[in-house]
Amino acid sequence: MSLRDILVVLDPPATADPQLALALDLAVRHGGRITGFCPLDLIEAPRAALALAGYSEALLAEQDQPDPPIPPTRSEGVFRAALADRGVEGNWIGGMSDPPGGLIRLAHHADLVVFRQPDPANPRAGRQEELIEQVLLQSGRPLLLIPYAGRFDGFGGNVLIAWTETRESARAVHDALPLLAAAKQVTALTVMPPAAAAVDAPPPATELARHLQRHGIHATALRSVTEDIPDADALLSYICDIGADLLVMGGYGHSPLRERLRGGVTRSLLRHMTVPVLMSH
Repeated sequence: MSLRDILVVLDPPATADPQLALALDLAVRHGGRITGFCPLDLIEAPRAALALAGYSEALLAEQDQPDPPIPPTRSEGVFRAALADRGVEGNWIGGMSDPPGGLIRLAHHADLVVFRQPDPANPRAGRQEELIEQVLLQSGRPLLLIPYAGRFDGFGGNVLIAWTETRESARAVHDALPLLAAAKQVTALTVMPPAAAAVDAPPPATELARHLQRHGIHATALRSVTEDIPDADALLSYICDIGADLLVMGGYGHSPLRERLRGGVTRSLLRHMTVPVLMSH
């Protein structure tokens, strides 16, 4: 299976978005095409937020005026030039009044949706994180999330799978098969508390590793026994230890509301990722 349709979400206004460079690399590897999408309504803060921030009534009234027609954006120009430079086919979708709904509909016809991790210094970070969450939970498609800092050319040679016996993990692994097939090393890791880690028992991901081996993937099953360390921190530490350049995991095994209130692996990794993360729900 190849990634023939890749949807990449760009940050307005784009100049050299790392998610576009990475999506182009994947399109070249897999003979795919790219759809670019830029949610333009994230550019401007909503009126209520501006009022709370103390902006004048005159400025708020000016914002309430009908918007002029939106010319081709710098994001579109960067996107088209990048595709032409790499010889990749694709098309551009401009801003929509309903980015979550429009983006989810586009994702239904994509093999992979590529986002960049929200930059915490960006005032739109909260809205971008919410958009990622909605697409992950409602589109039924895998998301590839790229850290906002750094370059990740040629990623995917050394892959870490965060494995639990859940629907979300199983779906993430099988959504990742086109990437796992090209990896030189795949490690399926289960993070476990001491009480659940029987010394003489095989790692929980043993059968998964055998399944991947039957697909011609060089996979190894391991476990990490931790105590008083959040699972997300254990995964980030293991990524560093083995030099992994891609993490595959299920997203939101618990409800998003529970993760907001009590914390969770998905939200923690979304904010602290150090390598690209392929996530499915």
